[in-house]
Amino acid sequence: MTEPQNLERAVSILAFIGVRLLQLREVMTLALYLRKKGLSDEATNIENQCCDSVLEADEWMVLLQHYKIKGHDGKTVPDMKWAYKSLAKLGGFTDSKRTGMASWGTIWEGWDTLQAQVSGYRLAKEMLAAGKVL
Repeated sequence: MTEPQNLERAVSILAFIGVRLLQLREVMTLALYLRKKGLSDEATNIENQCCDSVLEADEWMVLLQHYKIKGHDGKTVPDMKWAYKSLAKLGGFTDSKRTGMASWGTIWEGWDTLQAQVSGYRLAKEMLAAGKVL
C-alpha cells in the first residue's frame, strides 16, 4: 500500500461498499429527522422500503438467518430498518444510549462479518450444485 497506484485501487474498490452503507444509514437518518418534524407517516414509508437496493439477495438471506423476523416467510425482501438494525447488531451494536443509530465503525464491522459469511454461503452453494459433499 505504499505506492499511490495501490491506494487508488483500494479506494476504487472500497468506494462502492461505502456508497451502499451510506445509502442504508441515510435512510435511517432521514426517518429520524422526519419523525422529529412530526412526519411519522413519511418516516415509516421510508423505513419500510425493501432492502434489495442496498443488499444483494444472498446478503439479506444470510442476515435473515441471524436475525429472523417474526411472521416473515423468508422469501420476501425485508425492509431497510430491519437491514440496518441487523447489520449493526452483527457488528456488535447494543443501542445502550437508546439513540437507534450505530456508529460507522460498528456498521463496517457488521458489513465485514456479513461479507465473510456470504462468501462461505456462496462457496457451499457452489459445492452443493457441483454435487460435492460438504
